[in-house]
Amino acid sequence: MTYICIAFCYAINGQTSSNKILARSTVGVSGTSEKLTVGGKTYVIQQSIGQSSITGTHKTNKHALRQGFIQPSVWNKIITKNVPLNLEVTLYPNPFTNFISLVFNEKISGNVTVALFDLTGRKVFTEVLVANQELHIKTNHLPSASYILRVAANRKQFANHIIKN
Repeated sequence: MTYICIAFCYAINGQTSSNKILARSTVGVSGTSEKLTVGGKTYVIQQSIGQSSITGTHKTNKHALRQGFIQPSVWNKIITKNVPLNLEVTLYPNPFTNFISLVFNEKISGNVTVALFDLTGRKVFTEVLVANQELHIKTNHLPSASYILRVAANRKQFANHIIKN
């Protein structure tokens, strides 16, 4: 896994009524923010990777900065806080068509909760199953799309991006 970090510090004013230039539109699902204090003023610097929004541009003689709408991470809606994300699961096939198979790589006890979310974080499917080391979940009722799968068992959870053909 490669991490890239780009940092800059530049104080600007927000878009004003006299500066309403629409530059482009982007599509995506990820972003973050950071507070920065400069000269006694606090600014929130937000970035997104292809965030779906209309963006604007602010230009000076040295810099150009694009701005847009930042939405919270979808993962924050899906992952249960204070539950470790270390459930050992093998998922197949991915992409899938009519079923998903889950093979647990650790002893499972109690119930297993399986949930599918669309990329906006809306739950589109949930099922509670009796624990078994291998489970097969029927998905033929779901439309073709990208989903996020969350599996909860043993007071742990597993999450993964999956695609239905």
